[in-house]
Amino acid sequence: MQRLNNIQAPNIRHLKQFDGLIIIREVMDRRFMEGDNSAVGKTRIPERAPLMAWLVSCILLTVWNLARGLNLWAGYNFGGAVMALIAISILWSGRVRMPALPLWIAYFATMLHFIGGSLGAADSGPGPFCFDGMQPGEWLCADGVNGMYHVHPWWDKVVHGMNSTAIAIAWALGWRRMSEHNGWNLSPRTVAYTAFSLSVAIGVAYEVYEFFGKTMFQTIDQGGYVNTASDLVSDMLGAGLGVLFAHFYDPMNKTSSSTGGEVLPTQVTLTNIASFPLLVIGTVLSLDFLLLSGGIVNEDYDLIGQLMLGSIFVGAALIAGRIVQQSQANKAKA
Repeated sequence: MQRLNNIQAPNIRHLKQFDGLIIIREVMDRRFMEGDNSAVGKTRIPERAPLMAWLVSCILLTVWNLARGLNLWAGYNFGGAVMALIAISILWSGRVRMPALPLWIAYFATMLHFIGGSLGAADSGPGPFCFDGMQPGEWLCADGVNGMYHVHPWWDKVVHGMNSTAIAIAWALGWRRMSEHNGWNLSPRTVAYTAFSLSVAIGVAYEVYEFFGKTMFQTIDQGGYVNTASDLVSDMLGAGLGVLFAHFYDPMNKTSSSTGGEVLPTQVTLTNIASFPLLVIGTVLSLDFLLLSGGIVNEDYDLIGQLMLGSIFVGAALIAGRIVQQSQANKAKA
């Protein structure tokens, strides 16, 4: 009789002996799918590579820019390193089962932004790759505090589109995994809308940051109506592309319900409520720029800045109102 010395106990539910024969019933251990540390530890976790590349790259860029006195971008790079650490704390164990490809997309989008700005100079002079005879705009030669953003207007649009794509993919994959983990039964349509609206909302919020950096703090040398409106268009296109990619790429969508649950969880409801005003204002400003050449807002940079800021306040007010409403409903039930 064959000896069963090498059988791993977690993969076997029970053994039965019948007529001198040992019948082995092997059942896949569900703890692996649910994130058992012992199982995950023995499994290759592909998402670790882009996470480490993200962290190391941001640290190197932070040190490099600090040494050159480019403190603005050193601060951005340090923020990227902090974000990488947060992502590592969530994804390192492999329990979330986040595919590596979207993380690599996010990594390259982030590096395009950070490296592009880091090619400038603290004194607004020529950057580190402006060799003898080269003019700003040739190859990697750039000048100004914001580097490639200063010499190539298209750089900003590409970065906005790629980052919005990466953000939308991350949110779509994240919401799907939260749905599976918590039993929310979100439909692919709900996941797509939530990820898209939240990604556009983040883009609008970033334009508000740029607006104050341009008009109040003078930390950003780009801005104006055309820059902001075209950024919003890039954000919306990127978010749409990211949602489509996640919808067809994510294997979890193939096994999810097409209709979803009858009642959305509170987390999804509050997210959609908060992002809706920003989605509306981003859509209106984008269509106004594309179809009417800014006719609705009269190409007024201050006006669109105020409209975007106002949408944030409206979203916050709607969230506060919904929380109060739920609190009162819970008290009434009690």
